[in-house]
Amino acid sequence: MQQKLYAGYHKIKVTPPLGLPVPGYFAQRTSDGILSDLYLRCTAFSQGEKKALVFSVDCISMNAQAFETIAPMISQYCGVEEDGIYITCVHSHTAFRIVKPSEKWTDTDVFLQWLFKQFCTCAKLALEDLKPCTVKAAKGTAKGVGFIRVYRMKDGSVRTNPGFGNPDIVAPLSQQDHEVQLVRVIRQEGTEILMVNFGTHADSVGGCKYCADWPGYLCDTLENAFGGEADAMVLVGAQGNSNHMDFFMPTGTPYKGAEYYAKRMARTLAGEVLKIYDSAAETGDDTISYGSRIAKVGKNDYDPATVPMAQELVDLYKKYGNYNEPVFETYPMKVPEAIRIINNLARPEFFALRISGLRVGGIGFVGIPGEPFVSIGTDIKAQSPMKTTLVTCLTNGGQGYYPDAAAFAEKEGYERTSSPFAPNCGKILADACLALLEELK
Repeated sequence: MQQKLYAGYHKIKVTPPLGLPVPGYFAQRTSDGILSDLYLRCTAFSQGEKKALVFSVDCISMNAQAFETIAPMISQYCGVEEDGIYITCVHSHTAFRIVKPSEKWTDTDVFLQWLFKQFCTCAKLALEDLKPCTVKAAKGTAKGVGFIRVYRMKDGSVRTNPGFGNPDIVAPLSQQDHEVQLVRVIRQEGTEILMVNFGTHADSVGGCKYCADWPGYLCDTLENAFGGEADAMVLVGAQGNSNHMDFFMPTGTPYKGAEYYAKRMARTLAGEVLKIYDSAAETGDDTISYGSRIAKVGKNDYDPATVPMAQELVDLYKKYGNYNEPVFETYPMKVPEAIRIINNLARPEFFALRISGLRVGGIGFVGIPGEPFVSIGTDIKAQSPMKTTLVTCLTNGGQGYYPDAAAFAEKEGYERTSSPFAPNCGKILADACLALLEELK
């Protein structure tokens, strides 16, 4: 006799103290305020002896070493197998980065030690909230929210974020994925859990004040719309070459403030979720399965003759803390490419990348440890053996950008030149994701 599916939910505020570093943009920033609090959210699933935990964290990323430290802690504390732990990051550029704490006991290390314990607490309380449930899924479309940010220019070059109304733009190098996926976890005598999957960068706010960007505002908007009868969490999809900026907007378009874009994105996505909410269909499956695979990916090659220049740039970047100084304009190489070259010198020949998979109620979740290009996500969804598949970025690790083959065919582009991975990384990752989904179906 098949055992019933249960689900529980809990969230914990994890806004760090002010004065800690805010990562992103290759610049030193220090937090000086709060636009919105940051949260750690967890949905727990249980079916017989099987248990799984899906986390969404309002942070920019989590590296593999941090996951390898957190997962055993959660497993031991909650009795959940490590393969059943699925941690995604929303990639907010006004939050914090999760790394393994050092023994220096800086303010950041103290915060991270505390944060790691909150993962255990959040999981434990979500498991204590388990109630019988059914799972439904729906798909919709939200345009005007995400845009490809890598463009072909009139001179044949490739540029990332070329500027609003730039007359030299020809066309984006790829197609945005406008699909919004909704998973409704409908619990008996408990709040409903809404899991929303959409792929675009969460970097529309900027500045030095903590904010969860559009994913946080989306959760707030949905929870307010349901009057406290639903809890929401965002699982960000493939977004490596996508953000909120429509560069075809003419120069001089009135600027309404960075936070406006995040809230506008949240309203647009919430509107689509509400539109498709009642069309969500049951999957007809109450079982849980999970697993992981290691994808072996080579390194992005470089000309050994460029190493001295790359080292000069890295040293200058460490000196200034950003790459906006005039001296950097005198170099033909960009800082992100220099960092990639120097870092790859010390790395092994191949990266061992953990692909994480989960199936709950007939719905597939597959997580990539970094930022895959949009086309990689759409390819996986199109070929998945499951009717509903949520591809998530920055899951159980975050090692960098995974451009697609078309991007690697170019000689330029921020993501292509900064990525540490070999040009076939997209295909290797997609194949590994599909093989894992096939095992879990």
